[in-house]
Amino acid sequence: MYKEMAFPEFIGETELAVVLVVPSLEQDLSVLFKRFHEGEEINYWFNWDLTTVKHNEYMVKLEIGWDGEDVVSIGFTLDMWEYLPVITKRSNVVLMTDWRLIEEGIDAGMDKMGRFRPKALLVRDVGRGMKELSSKVADQVMSHETNELVQLLELLQQNYKLGLSFH
Repeated sequence: MYKEMAFPEFIGETELAVVLVVPSLEQDLSVLFKRFHEGEEINYWFNWDLTTVKHNEYMVKLEIGWDGEDVVSIGFTLDMWEYLPVITKRSNVVLMTDWRLIEEGIDAGMDKMGRFRPKALLVRDVGRGMKELSSKVADQVMSHETNELVQLLELLQQNYKLGLSFH
């Protein structure tokens, strides 16, 4: 089932991952977090896409789904696009729904029994979907060349050279 698109309130990076804090997804991900903390292995998928918000206003969307039904969508607006090459480089995203993990550290992820149970999801190899996103953006640039799309394509091409040039 698709939910509304959520937006990161914070984007940061570590040596191994890009960290997204998206508190609005806490309810949507609470059951998933519980299942992970109970030791269940859950197969998930992700997809990068380009979507139109308004006429000639574009947004990059990361969809993460599991169990064939549940899907969360995270939107990256124009001012967040600069992080896309970093996501490609780091290849992993840590999706957090609790600011306290940033503010207080590991203690905020501990439960009453002293077990580490953070409200966080590690999405591995998420950077591998950027090549397909680059192709989608390149197709859009061919038919609807806008400054924003050209900027997005240039950002994506920092890591993937498509052999295209635009004048």
